[in-house]
Amino acid sequence: KAVAEGRTRFNEISTFTGIPRSNLFKYVEVLERLGFLRREKPITAPPKTKNTRYKIADNYIRFYFRFVERYREEVELENLDFWEGFLEEYNAYLGGIFEDVARQFLAKLNKAGRLPFHFTRIGRWWRKNEEIDLLTLNEREKRALFVEVKWKDLSERQARGILRELERKAELVGLEGWEKGYGIVARKVEDKGGLRENGFFAWDLSDFGALMP
Repeated sequence: KAVAEGRTRFNEISTFTGIPRSNLFKYVEVLERLGFLRREKPITAPPKTKNTRYKIADNYIRFYFRFVERYREEVELENLDFWEGFLEEYNAYLGGIFEDVARQFLAKLNKAGRLPFHFTRIGRWWRKNEEIDLLTLNEREKRALFVEVKWKDLSERQARGILRELERKAELVGLEGWEKGYGIVARKVEDKGGLRENGFFAWDLSDFGALMP
């Protein structure tokens, strides 16, 4: 429940649950081993970094602890006063799900050879309050593709603003001397052709059909 509600760091989970850190580790380790939790680290971080976050690996369990467990009483009483707040929160929840779908989509593009290079690693990146949704790397060729994922309909102006911000954040990653590309995946992107002509990558749901089962 802690992770489902956004407490993804070890200290946050300990505070939310009231379980001391010394005891919490064994519970988290068991949940990881059973496949319920997945530990994530920034893609460029060293293997033993402490800058980790936890994610619920199964979407059914993620949904259950985010919504069903919280609103069970209202549903059983047929009290629909919660519905408006639920819809707003559910739309935000879908943003995280869409990131997973976008990751699968990029993997399909990679396999089909429809990206500027073949990436060998894909993941998220973060540092303090800065985050990049997806970063693909080919360390041998020193090439990187930075991608932001948005579960919303974007105007061309909004998309360009997101891409400019992505370029700024990319400089924080520290891949000096690498060839860098920038892209966006959204529910809908206005004037994808114009963005592509300017050297950006842009995909939305209309691009998914040919690759996703």
